[in-house]
Amino acid sequence: MNLADLRAKLDRLNEQIVGRFKDRSWFVLNQAVYTPDAIPIAGRPGISLMEWSLEGLERYHASLGRFDVPDQHPLMPEVISPSPVQRRLDLPRLPIIAPPPRDQLIRFYISVLPRLCRPGDDPHYYGETAYADADLLARMNERIYLGAFVAHSKLERDPALLQLAGQPDALRALLRDPRREAGVVAQAQDAARRYDLDADLIAEVFRWMIEQTLDLEVRFLQQVAALQSLPPRP
Repeated sequence: MNLADLRAKLDRLNEQIVGRFKDRSWFVLNQAVYTPDAIPIAGRPGISLMEWSLEGLERYHASLGRFDVPDQHPLMPEVISPSPVQRRLDLPRLPIIAPPPRDQLIRFYISVLPRLCRPGDDPHYYGETAYADADLLARMNERIYLGAFVAHSKLERDPALLQLAGQPDALRALLRDPRREAGVVAQAQDAARRYDLDADLIAEVFRWMIEQTLDLEVRFLQQVAALQSLPPRP
């Protein structure tokens, strides 16, 4: 996948993410959705409705073969089963790289909700709230994980990047594209204004995702460098 194609896919995801933030903003905060056992789930003590919704969404996506595609990675891999769907996939299989910890993504997401949603508790919309959360988290996770393919594309253009694998700060600085980053944030803010959302809040969300993506790019290239330094098998 070339960088232009990847950026086009990222731009589509960016628009979808802002739209899903608008969907979530229709409902009040509903803090109970994020509190384990606040909404009892039979047979699953210690889990929140948001986590339950995310598990269900990813199980369904897995059944369709989503996570057989190399540029997709579930937030809840422990609940994923192999898909019966068989299809031809042309994307390259990259070295395995772990995504940012899901707890980190979930904590950040929950931290911005009080600035997005009206305060309150409305049990009638617990389900809609949890579904909007799960879908939004899945899209944010997908956007960040695409950083592995972005790094792969940058490496194909500049193999010398691996020489900085032992200098993560220098590598991160070289991977940055300030003009592209500023454009992504500006486009997200424009979309936020169209959706009547807080543009500053959406800018904060996208800057955070960009930093997470850069972290993943650095770790991916370090993993590639480590694999290339392994002695050949006998």
